[in-house]
Amino acid sequence: MYNLIRFIQKHFFIILFLIIEVGCVILLASSLSFHRQVVFNLTNDAVGWVYKIGSDVGDYFRLKQTNKQLAEENARLRERLTYETDTSNKKLHVLDSNCIYRFIPAKVVNNSINQSNNYITINKGRIDGIEKDMGVISTDGIVGIVADVSNHYATIISLLHSYSVTSVRFKDNQHLANLKWKTHNFRYGTVEDIPTHLTLNKGDTVVTSSFSYIFPEDLMVGTIEEVLVSPTGDLNQAKIKFATNFSTLRWVYVIQNTNKKEIDSLTFRLPKL
Repeated sequence: MYNLIRFIQKHFFIILFLIIEVGCVILLASSLSFHRQVVFNLTNDAVGWVYKIGSDVGDYFRLKQTNKQLAEENARLRERLTYETDTSNKKLHVLDSNCIYRFIPAKVVNNSINQSNNYITINKGRIDGIEKDMGVISTDGIVGIVADVSNHYATIISLLHSYSVTSVRFKDNQHLANLKWKTHNFRYGTVEDIPTHLTLNKGDTVVTSSFSYIFPEDLMVGTIEEVLVSPTGDLNQAKIKFATNFSTLRWVYVIQNTNKKEIDSLTFRLPKL
């Protein structure tokens, strides 16, 4: 303890300078979006590397569970192969040459679920083809959208975020609605803008809509847990249980839309009169 005190006394001004310097960087990054992006690009690889080490250690003790999940996923894929096999000509119709979506597998190295705004860090980045605004899914359902990218890592805004809004559809009646996270529980979300005449039941399936180039349509989102009737007769809401269990999330797939640049290049122009 005496040596520690002597060390602090000897290097007091250097330590004070470093503390002030770090504080200034944090304040600057939190106040301006440009500076925040610069700080993110400089630090994300280092922070991601630290997260990766911790994740690797945890994965060693979860090998049994991971192998079970992989086996279950392989079983589902085999079922899809069987279902999509044309027995008349023995050809598989699994890959469509016109499919605009590609899937990039990634490992979750950091994940929060108990904050008001939760984020996920994955071990794939810009050099792997990851870009901002790409959708992210798990083997069970959708996860979120890519927010920031460095060379080797990316940060995802998960569905467990106060700013997260996702266009969804009720599978049974095809009606559209919006999904938000208002429950502060990592297992449940809230679907809004439901007309009062619409009949919904517990267990009904909620999937992604076709009104987005981020997610393909009909991806699993969750199931209705409870219908919340509006006391004023306005639009109803529904509490849904997410298909993805964010507390056990280990592997995800980042969705690459190969037509995104073409879609982004389209602009609405009024015709000349």
